[in-house]
Amino acid sequence: MNPSFESIRIAIESRLASWDGVPVLYDGSRSPNTQDARDTRDVTNAIRNSTAWVRCTIQHGSSFTAGVGSAPCVRRTGLISFQIFTPEHQGSHPAALLADSLAQHFEYHQDGNFETLAASAQRVGPTDGWYQYNVTCPFRAG
Repeated sequence: MNPSFESIRIAIESRLASWDGVPVLYDGSRSPNTQDARDTRDVTNAIRNSTAWVRCTIQHGSSFTAGVGSAPCVRRTGLISFQIFTPEHQGSHPAALLADSLAQHFEYHQDGNFETLAASAQRVGPTDGWYQYNVTCPFRAG
């Protein structure tokens, strides 16, 4: 069976749920509202309290026909993007440690027909009171 975009999302979010890191804002979820006391999600509280948090985005890439037997076999590719935010006054060290942790947790992971490749990190630096690192990890499924 060819991988669906939904099965890829589930594989990525399941893997991230097993990471013992900081709160995560998942792709497509409602943005944190720090002014609304009813928004008690972990990510919202992290932003309110100026503690570290991560945003996860899934960027689907090209799909291609990997084989044709009795039915076409599709392979899907893409990129998992993690934006890591730590308090600006703490400098780059906490963000770099989280980047290392996420990279180690995600790269070369296999789950059925889903696999990830080597992760890369980019220092974005300080902005709006946060220090930011980005980690990207390519994936393929099928």
